[in-house]
Amino acid sequence: MSTKKWKEDKGTETMERKEVNAFLGAETSFEGKLNYTGAVRLDGRFKGEIRSDDTLIVGETGRVEGEIHAGITIIQGEVTGNIFGKERVELHHPGRITGNISAPVVVMDEGALFEGNCKMKERKKEEKKEEKGIGIFAQKKETDGKAEDTTKVKR
Repeated sequence: MSTKKWKEDKGTETMERKEVNAFLGAETSFEGKLNYTGAVRLDGRFKGEIRSDDTLIVGETGRVEGEIHAGITIIQGEVTGNIFGKERVELHHPGRITGNISAPVVVMDEGALFEGNCKMKERKKEEKKEEKGIGIFAQKKETDGKAEDTTKVKR
């Protein structure tokens, strides 16, 4: 699957996005379940459930009624329903969300409307590396039920 640099016209940063491989135009409507890979842009009306690990873009004329599970969700239109973002959810002006958002990263522009609850969950943590401190801030190891100071002091 090819990728290209694409600057979101309402966003503030240039991001690497997958090429849009499906498009629902402004004068169309669809009802049902949508599963896909890659990126999909909806400028028409959609009612149902959307599931993907990739990108969903709801354009300014787009209207979604239902639940969204996507890697990255970019809203410029209107969504009524809950959004579960694996990576991030972006709400740009003049977008509107009526429902709950759950994602590790949530971005909202000034002028965008959001009515609901937002839960920012942490991404999966990488294995923590053992840190060594200095002096009284040194980590202590637990061995045989006793704390052992790992700091060595030269005298």
